[in-house]
Amino acid sequence: MTTSKRILVASYIIGITLTVLTVVLTITGFDTMTLGTITGIAYAEISVSNAFYFNKAKKENVLKIAFGCSDLSPEKAEKLAKFIETLGGIL
Repeated sequence: MTTSKRILVASYIIGITLTVLTVVLTITGFDTMTLGTITGIAYAEISVSNAFYFNKAKKENVLKIAFGCSDLSPEKAEKLAKFIETLGGIL
């Protein structure tokens, strides 16, 4: 599993855990004002993680589509991909 997927999974686990904890503590009568704020911030972090992950996937898919439509040999395509990766990917 890639690091970006691990970050995404960890974000979802933390967000869901905080949501369940907030609901349970609210039902039992505890003051969860601060915990609710932290839960909201966790969902903001989830949205940032999603945006990062989907942007990264979009850049990777552009390369895959470009190589699939071109008549490059697999060796040349791999060399080109490594070169683009060393430059930091496609902008």
